[in-house]
Amino acid sequence: MKSLQSEALIYAQNHFKIFPLKVNSKSEQVLKSWKEEAVDDIDQVTKWWNNNPLYNIGLKTGNGLVVIDVDCKNGKNGMEQLKPFLANFPKTRIAKTCNGGYHLYYKVNREVRNSIALMEGIDVRGDGGYVLAPPSVVDDKSYAWVNNLPIAEANDAVYDFLSKTKKDTTKSLDDCCLIQEGKRNDYLFKMACYLQKKGFHDESIRLCIAKENEKRCYPSLEMKEVNSICSSALNYDKGFIQTKREVEYGGRFTAKELLSSDIKEEQDIVEDMIPIGLTLIGAPQKTGKTFFGLQLADAIASGKKFLGKNVKQGTALYLAFEDHKNKIQKRLKTMKIEEKDNLVVDVLKSDNYFDLEKRIQKELEINKDLRVVVVDTFAKMRRNKDRDYDSEYSESTLYHELAFKYNLSIILITHVKKEIDPNHPFDSIYGSRGIIAGADSIIVLFKRNFLSKNRQLAIQGKDFPEEELTICQNEMCLFEIVENDFDEQIDENLSKVINFIVRNKVYEGSHETLCSKLSLKLRGKGLQILLTKNKDFLKDSFITYEILPRTNKARLMRLVYEGDEET
Repeated sequence: MKSLQSEALIYAQNHFKIFPLKVNSKSEQVLKSWKEEAVDDIDQVTKWWNNNPLYNIGLKTGNGLVVIDVDCKNGKNGMEQLKPFLANFPKTRIAKTCNGGYHLYYKVNREVRNSIALMEGIDVRGDGGYVLAPPSVVDDKSYAWVNNLPIAEANDAVYDFLSKTKKDTTKSLDDCCLIQEGKRNDYLFKMACYLQKKGFHDESIRLCIAKENEKRCYPSLEMKEVNSICSSALNYDKGFIQTKREVEYGGRFTAKELLSSDIKEEQDIVEDMIPIGLTLIGAPQKTGKTFFGLQLADAIASGKKFLGKNVKQGTALYLAFEDHKNKIQKRLKTMKIEEKDNLVVDVLKSDNYFDLEKRIQKELEINKDLRVVVVDTFAKMRRNKDRDYDSEYSESTLYHELAFKYNLSIILITHVKKEIDPNHPFDSIYGSRGIIAGADSIIVLFKRNFLSKNRQLAIQGKDFPEEELTICQNEMCLFEIVENDFDEQIDENLSKVINFIVRNKVYEGSHETLCSKLSLKLRGKGLQILLTKNKDFLKDSFITYEILPRTNKARLMRLVYEGDEET
């Protein structure tokens, strides 16, 4: 067997442009640019192979030389494809490749570009390409000449065959577009990861990568290796392809353009209450905000009116950060909510790193008609602990933008300040005004009088008039509009005591002292009788009443309010 070094010199003497490739490799380069540096200069070739006599020989094609590359591996049989044409081809020089394929060499008098998959298992190496020349070695297998015939001039049959690139619309690729050995795995893996990130189906990714391997990789990888690459990429989180229409609100318009444009008005999720965008619902503890949120979500899922207002029906996602599964189930049963698949409840732990967008994307993959996401409560997933205006405005704007991106409403149930001014209820939302400024709608559920059975529902939005409704929970804990805003009369003295305890949280002392402190119209003994008689009513108001053991002084008592909400 002749040496690689001696054969390289023979190629140079016969004016083939050649260059060295690393030992046992088809594509690993020795030179910075083989296209620019391939030569037929004897001295340069001698110098290269003196550095390493085992360098493989890269033979540059083009400039009058074309090689038809016939592949016979990976289930392909290029020779079977070529056989019908061979009878009309001139006899020419042929080399056998290390994989059992063949290289047919022809001289041409016109430009012929590289082409991948001219036919099944057949590539063309022309201008801008190269082949390994015998006796190059890959995987301990050598390239070898099948015959000693001279390289023939291509005839019309050869040119017709080569022109199949145009007839079959197969894309012709320059060598710069091919993925050579050593880079194939990395290229296919990155491509598969890209498709995975974009949210393509697993099977689509596998088919795409298999086709890229066939069309772009030279030589193609074994399918077993391609499948392994795909499996690795599919271990990463799958992305999401946006399928819902985003609300468009960007661009430059004149007043004339806006007024003359046929713009379809977006329907509120709940008429004049909850638009597409961000809604804040503020409520003190024990006012029924979870019942309110579940009733709202059920109305949207069912398509039935909510507090007399029309809704846009669709899937409702309820994120319960404060209640366990059994509590949610008990409330749904109390409310007699019917079984339905488009009212979805996630029971979650407090998570300051909760990815709301990812959860929305996951639900959209199942329910394309997702209309509303209710977060109960916002404090359990807030990332930003700062309560300055800029920080809170930035945070609420983020959810506003997210809602518009997916054309739905995000409802954040949030805390309110301990004291609510009935004349300015929206100022009670806990935090700075920044959290309010970024919202599209604000709802506050509160009592004008702590002892009242009724609640006030104050509603404020950017695109609908401010409104206040009086509502009350029925026996199923469902909220209904109260036609006659009338509350049962409560003893004035009891009312003063309850309001005092709600504000101050605890009182420990004598009945007589409390009577004096609150200017009650009764004495100590009378207050003791009043509180004892209304002990259950106090309990319903989250106040415990306890007579303390007698001391040398007057008998003392303790009143404690246990209804405080975390802030």
